[in-house]
Amino acid sequence: MSIDAKGIAFLLSLLISSLSVFPQARADESAAEAAVAQRAKLQAARMAIARNDQRSLNDLKQELKDYPLRPYIDYWAISKKLSRLPFDEIDQFLADNQDTAIGDWMRVRVLRELGSRERFREYLKYYQPEKITRDSLRCYYADALSRYGDREAAYRLVEELWLVGSSQAEECDPVFARWMKQGGLSQALAWRRHQLAVESGNLDLATYVAGKMDQSHAQMAELLRSVHLEPEQILNYSRFVSDKAEYRTIVVHGLHRLARKNAASAEKAWQRYQASYLFSDRERQEMLRDLALQFARQDNIAGLRQLAQERDIADERTIEWLARQSLRELDWEQVAFWIDRLPEAEQQRDRWLYWKARSLEELYGKGRTDAAVHLYREAAKERSYYGFLAADTLGQHYSFVDRPAPVTPNQVEQMAMRPAMQRARELQAIGELYHARREWDFATTGMSHEELLTAGKVASAWGWYHKSIQSVLAADYLDDLELRFPLAFADIVDDVSKRMGQKTALDPYLIYAVARQESHFNHDAKSTAGALGLMQLLPSTARATARRAGVPYRRNWDLLSPSTNIALGSFYLSTLLNRFDNNRFLAAAAYNAGPTRVANWLRETKNQLPFDVWIETIPYVETRNYVQNVLAYTVIYAYRSGTKLPLLRENEAASKL
Repeated sequence: MSIDAKGIAFLLSLLISSLSVFPQARADESAAEAAVAQRAKLQAARMAIARNDQRSLNDLKQELKDYPLRPYIDYWAISKKLSRLPFDEIDQFLADNQDTAIGDWMRVRVLRELGSRERFREYLKYYQPEKITRDSLRCYYADALSRYGDREAAYRLVEELWLVGSSQAEECDPVFARWMKQGGLSQALAWRRHQLAVESGNLDLATYVAGKMDQSHAQMAELLRSVHLEPEQILNYSRFVSDKAEYRTIVVHGLHRLARKNAASAEKAWQRYQASYLFSDRERQEMLRDLALQFARQDNIAGLRQLAQERDIADERTIEWLARQSLRELDWEQVAFWIDRLPEAEQQRDRWLYWKARSLEELYGKGRTDAAVHLYREAAKERSYYGFLAADTLGQHYSFVDRPAPVTPNQVEQMAMRPAMQRARELQAIGELYHARREWDFATTGMSHEELLTAGKVASAWGWYHKSIQSVLAADYLDDLELRFPLAFADIVDDVSKRMGQKTALDPYLIYAVARQESHFNHDAKSTAGALGLMQLLPSTARATARRAGVPYRRNWDLLSPSTNIALGSFYLSTLLNRFDNNRFLAAAAYNAGPTRVANWLRETKNQLPFDVWIETIPYVETRNYVQNVLAYTVIYAYRSGTKLPLLRENEAASKL
């Protein structure tokens, strides 16, 4: 073996230090040492692959023949020479690793290589239609089938790939071109994709597709794009009344676009066009739903109420919006009126049980009617924001319903020893987090209810908290609070809260609640907006916060460190608490939507609304749910820590906003 002693020592030190990131449940110290030694040999094998040191690699493979990640050595070795397409090695690898995550991924990589080279006979050999979902690979498959297989089936797949409102993968271009050349693109298919592209706002694609149309369809396509940009044209009724089906499409799209600008004008136009076109039930339902939504967004409450009453709209979202608007106006009679028009199942949810009780209480006095008390009691059975609110109103204890998953230690041990689970654990330990997640997700796909709960217990024992939460949610078992609400990174959270929470309402339960809501305790979580880590901080926010907090921060990836992320996220949260008078739900709203928006919302409501009404009428659904979850989670985390904590502090419950 050509790695020297210093190299091995260095690798050992790195791997030992990595164990502190993810807690490992080892039976004893010797087992831990053996695991570290195996991981060092694995790294040595990767170095041997990089150096083309086949002799050392063979020795290491033999020494690691029983190690869970032994297949990854072959995967890395084949990957290095994949461009040479060593089919014998590929076939052997796929045979040895059937129905595994790494076997599945190797197949994907082989298909990419074959497709890019137009090696389509071989492509058909390796392609598995029931397992491949990537459109780029499906396009290669359609190309391969059209050349060397069932051309009719190939072009059915091409039509499916064609009918999307966005640009397809470039791998689709050759088979699309051949399909068009052979007459596969009908005017109906061209029009439908053009319509999808316009509806998606992808006008460049729409213009490209229109270039494939005959003159008559191209003119109608141009009109559709024009109406998309200037929907007021739709008010010129005589121009758009035609017996061609495409014109009905233009009218419907134009009405939806006009509604975004002026819902009242669109509603009048809709009534007029109904005299000329026989719209489908679906088109009518979608139009009324959209009109109601746009009336609401444009604060045209009179128009919305008239639409709801005259058209007998039963759309749940519209009725909920009207109920919230009535709350914002403190019109309790209308609150009760609209709740009574919700579907019966929705009325029985804790949210509307609470608000119906609140409306009865406001209408008939604080003595509370028997009906209000009954509704509060029903709501208080739930472990939720509304359940806790209802319990506080009645002066009774919260209902936590804490029932551990019915899983035995023997089941947990057997699950942990499954090869896929062992691979996931080892990949996690060496920092191969992408492949670790692939292994876990592949292994848990299709698991039974009991298996998912068992997997959740395994993930919890390994400190892989976001996977334990994911597993119990997938199993739809919500009563194991240890798994759903883990006391993750407790030492860091306790230390930070003691240092930063002396002058604010920052406590460990609030930190836990925000981290749980933000990332499910996934320390390397990355959002589409660029937020990173446990408490989902934007790098710009982290840099500004680090300077004030005195927390070392050099690069974005520092936010993937639990200690750095929790310290910066907690300090930022404490600054929001300072800004909003130690009001935790305002701070939570600001953490999610930004402090400027929260300040604007407060200016709009002018200190007129009780706290519960203000929260319920937060304009952003995401922020509303976020605030309610964070408040409820703080109570649950206090319970998990052996502490009783009310949902609201005195200053929060008494506030007018």
